[in-house]
Amino acid sequence: MGLVDIFITQIGDPLRVILLAGVIALQPRLEDRLGRIPTLAAGLVLVALVIPLLFPNGNVWFLVAAAIGLVTNAIQMGVLLGIWTLVRRFKH
Repeated sequence: MGLVDIFITQIGDPLRVILLAGVIALQPRLEDRLGRIPTLAAGLVLVALVIPLLFPNGNVWFLVAAAIGLVTNAIQMGVLLGIWTLVRRFKH
């Protein structure tokens, strides 16, 4: 399995999107204690490490899957944060 194939598989993973949406939704509760950036960064890394641990792919090394997962999560979190910001802006 090539790197592009792994990236495409991870970008379309609904579990990854749901977990990142949960991180973004819980972030305002933790923002007072930890700050915004550390909370989001910890969630990004957590999701990137948990999914390859729970669902290992025999053809891909863990570190490769985790590194590509970090890139994938950063892209998806950027999109989700944009949507979250628009929803909050139009809601108020």
